[in-house]
Amino acid sequence: MIPSNTPKPSATIEPTQTKIRSTRTPNATQTPVPTPTVTIIPPYPTKQVLLDYDVSGNHSTFDSLYTDHAWSRLVLYTDGQLIIPGESTQQKILSPEEINQLLSRVEDLKFFELESNQAHDPTDKLYDMENQYERVYDALFFCVSVNGEKTRRLCAYEPFLDFLVPEMKSILKLLDGYRPGGMSSYSPDRILLWVQPGRSSFVMDLPQESIPWKDSFPSLEEAHKTIIYVQGDTAKEIYTFFNNETSFKVVNQDGIEYTVLIDIVLPHEEVTNLYAQ
Repeated sequence: MIPSNTPKPSATIEPTQTKIRSTRTPNATQTPVPTPTVTIIPPYPTKQVLLDYDVSGNHSTFDSLYTDHAWSRLVLYTDGQLIIPGESTQQKILSPEEINQLLSRVEDLKFFELESNQAHDPTDKLYDMENQYERVYDALFFCVSVNGEKTRRLCAYEPFLDFLVPEMKSILKLLDGYRPGGMSSYSPDRILLWVQPGRSSFVMDLPQESIPWKDSFPSLEEAHKTIIYVQGDTAKEIYTFFNNETSFKVVNQDGIEYTVLIDIVLPHEEVTNLYAQ
């Protein structure tokens, strides 16, 4: 299925691009055998999460590169950076007072006191099923994680959201609606690009006109449903090229059209292409 301003880390990272592909190389007897070759994604100093409101159970084109398949709806780091992902991702550096206020509101709603065995069935006290339980498979989990003086992760199962106890409903409502003043557009220094030659038949409402792909960007010439990793200033430039949105574009390079989708890699997320070897 095709899926639907941050301070730079203290470490100096040079802009790089990593194309994830494999080639075939003949062995000593000239018998063609598959020999995967891949440029490993370089290490990155990820940030520590203080609070994360994420969703798991969904899949995207980029799954193969992420070590964790939950996607954040709101994430707060220990340095105070708040990021709220979306079509246009926003960010803000929260003051210590704002951080304490947010964490206190979560705690006041009994986040650390709620009873739950996380079974998501009639035995789970996070819900009041009222004899209306029916087992459901392959649905989403809405999870809240706090990693402060107290640590806990608590998930709610999408099919049973109406049966949640009032405190958990209020916690999810709080985080869904949390939008502090003074937010600005987030500019990522790590992105992933999904590339398909031509106009993808899986994407509706693609623009009629393609736009030129800049020569300073990674080459798309050999791309065939390839995922390309980009970091540093080049990642920021490409995100600006996408109008600071996670969206599809039809671009052209050397007279050839490509459908390209961009995905932001958040500061805490780890990506790897080791499995491509």
